Amino acid sequence: MNPLRLFPRPGGITRRLARVVVLQLFFISVITALGVIVAAQVVDGVLMRTALEGEAAYFWEKYREDPFHPLPNTDNLVGYLHEPDANHPVPDYLLDREEGFGQTELEGREVLMLVDQKAINGQIVTLYLIFDAERVSELSFYFGVVPLILVLIVIYLSAWVAFRHSRQAISPLVSLSGRLRRFHSDEQPEVSLDIQRLKTKDPDDEINILVDSLNAFTGEINELIQRERRFTRDVSHELRTPLSVIQGSAELLASSEDLDQVQRKTLQRVLRTARDMNALVEALLLLARGRLEESECEQVSINEVVGNQLEQLGLTHNPEGRLVVQVVYRRVVSVTATRQLVDAICGNLLRNAFNYTREGEITVLLDREFLEVSNRGTVTRPPPDDQLFEPFARGSDSGEVEGHGVGLDIVRHLCELYDWNVTGQYSRERGMVFTVLFGTEDRDR
Repeated sequence: MNPLRLFPRPGGITRRLARVVVLQLFFISVITALGVIVAAQVVDGVLMRTALEGEAAYFWEKYREDPFHPLPNTDNLVGYLHEPDANHPVPDYLLDREEGFGQTELEGREVLMLVDQKAINGQIVTLYLIFDAERVSELSFYFGVVPLILVLIVIYLSAWVAFRHSRQAISPLVSLSGRLRRFHSDEQPEVSLDIQRLKTKDPDDEINILVDSLNAFTGEINELIQRERRFTRDVSHELRTPLSVIQGSAELLASSEDLDQVQRKTLQRVLRTARDMNALVEALLLLARGRLEESECEQVSINEVVGNQLEQLGLTHNPEGRLVVQVVYRRVVSVTATRQLVDAICGNLLRNAFNYTREGEITVLLDREFLEVSNRGTVTRPPPDDQLFEPFARGSDSGEVEGHGVGLDIVRHLCELYDWNVTGQYSRERGMVFTVLFGTEDRDR
């Protein structure tokens, strides 16, 4: 039996089950061994002492009746008697022994000795009873260690059989876990787990209930996926068509020479807003799809995107020049991304700063590693830091601010697509500060 097979690599449940079995065997073995050791100590220290004291009491009773009563002399027990006026042969090495019971070594052998003294006829008579301790050890081995080994063998075998049956019982669950671990639905038209083969013949088996539940759950997921794809396709068509009409009509009007300056300025705002809506629709569709295609990515200049967004926001949100906008480009930064999504990220951050700043200063700082947008001045109080990116979460004093509180949530999800990190923090000195930390690959450019 290979002990390493108790801990097979796959399956945390199998490993935990094996640990439980091994711990049970360990504790049973320790307790059983301690029981045998304690039993051996009881035999040596209690039973043998009681037996020798019984032998001594029996001898004294007979000795009082007959002073010439023979001493015990068997294969395991030998007795000696020392009387001051009598001539009994007693080995010299016994004469200095103290009264009592104990284990000692005599002539190279381990023995149990009882030294008992009695006052008889005004004299102190000493009885020495010596029992062979090696025989006790042999008895302890045959009646203690051997049964212990047999019991442990039976326990180990039964535990191994129980472990094998338990592992077979949970093997469908382990297989199901491995199948789910290897499952990826990114490139599949629908979710399919292929777990029907894991079902057993018992209709009440929990694994059958689990398989049926997962199949029903994946069916509901497939219905939701199909519904989302139909919705995305329909929304894409229904939104793009009127936006294209608005943009085309605005461009046609812009070519007319009969427009005055105010009308042409208003028309430019319509064109820019239509382009923003197109970019927002593209961003929402990509978010609904949940993944990006490499063919859709290109080298996008953050400097250019920020400049275009600030130009548009200057016309739509700061026509009177009530806000001071400072732009600091420390580097020319380009990232590999989809232009519409970068437009949506930068546009929402900048628009949020313009919306929540009634008057004061907005600062845009762009470096190789990050884009920072901060606003300082009379600012409506934003929600707590842990709610900044929650949808529909707005400041307590934001009743006059345009929007619905979803822009920052869109920014957070778009940054997650590129493994970027966006943070926001409010302070009295700098106002609201949002920072987009670009990914590792983008920082190296």
